[in-house]
Amino acid sequence: MLVIDSTHRWTPALDRVLTISLILFVVFSMFSISITQIAFAIGTVAWLTKVSLTQSWKRVRFPLGIPFLLFIVACILAVVTAVDPGYSVKPLKKLLQILIFFWAVNSIRDERQRDFLVLLLVVAGCAAASYGIYQGLLTPVTTATRVEGTMSIYMTFAGILMLVGLVALGRFLLRKPRENWLGVAVLLIIVCLLLTLTRQAWLGFLTGLIFLVFVWKTRLLWGIPILLVLALLFAPAGVKERMHSMVDLTDWTLQSRLALWQGGWQVFKDYPLTGCGFRCMDLVHTNYPDPTGYIKKYRGMHNNFVQLAVDTGLLGLTAWMSIWACYFLALFKRARGPGENSSPRWVIHGSAAAVLGFLAGGFFEVNFYDSEVAMLLYFIMALPFAAEKSDKETLAKN
Repeated sequence: MLVIDSTHRWTPALDRVLTISLILFVVFSMFSISITQIAFAIGTVAWLTKVSLTQSWKRVRFPLGIPFLLFIVACILAVVTAVDPGYSVKPLKKLLQILIFFWAVNSIRDERQRDFLVLLLVVAGCAAASYGIYQGLLTPVTTATRVEGTMSIYMTFAGILMLVGLVALGRFLLRKPRENWLGVAVLLIIVCLLLTLTRQAWLGFLTGLIFLVFVWKTRLLWGIPILLVLALLFAPAGVKERMHSMVDLTDWTLQSRLALWQGGWQVFKDYPLTGCGFRCMDLVHTNYPDPTGYIKKYRGMHNNFVQLAVDTGLLGLTAWMSIWACYFLALFKRARGPGENSSPRWVIHGSAAAVLGFLAGGFFEVNFYDSEVAMLLYFIMALPFAAEKSDKETLAKN
């Protein structure tokens, strides 16, 4: 019989390390990928060490473990069967980021700590957004001078702002009593998000917004078009221009994406099962027609689904899509509470809105391959599954 020693002498120290690593991860996810990765690495080692010393492996929870495992296997197969396995193997290290999900699920102790981490993330997002707005005030915002904020590129900055903004909006709309300062925080993030001129992040935020308003008060959905009209009327010229381009079917960025997707389809047909390996477009693009020159120029597909189909084939794409299907199914079960698998509404729907925003934006950008965005996404995905014991106790009291 397995005896669980939860009072090991190193447990308090490891708990402190876990707390500090979670805090550092949350704060610096908005500012520094290096510190974020270090915090995650230290936290993961502390978590696994604690589980090993206390002999509590049977208590470790692995929600979504099967779809994640299938995706990992599909990625390994894609590299083994790649056009050049040596060239494709390096991106496999990104699979380690999946551990963030399980680390957060098993390391966030209770509802109080989860709330603290979420609010800390929102505060960090406000600080990053404030810096981005300051950049926008210094230099008129155009496609040549987009706000990059605390990141090295505007697309990454917009992606993390979108995720944080939707989590904050979910808590603002659905948690009782309402925390009014979160409304100001969301507005600040939206303003900065607009200044990035990143349309895929705008689309993602709009998708999450529609979902949250539908869940909150469906009858208020009519107000979203009014907000869009107001934004179009009063936004800076650069923002207005980008908004207009979103409905312009002749826009060159749309045409370039269509050309990339067509090229990706041609490659996928030649490597349908396991793909041609990560970064394989660098090696095979010259074997396919490229009348526009966009494939040679970008080599990325600007679409998560097309990119994964090219890189990992039907097996990888199906496994990746199964992650999201299982994730939303699990959230649906929790949302049906009260019950043993229930969680607070704002946690469930805020997390779901962020993932919906990520997936919507991924139709026009390969944001899944963006480490800063993916790492924060995994953390946000973990929130409804973390602090499960505390949630049950809260529901029982209510």
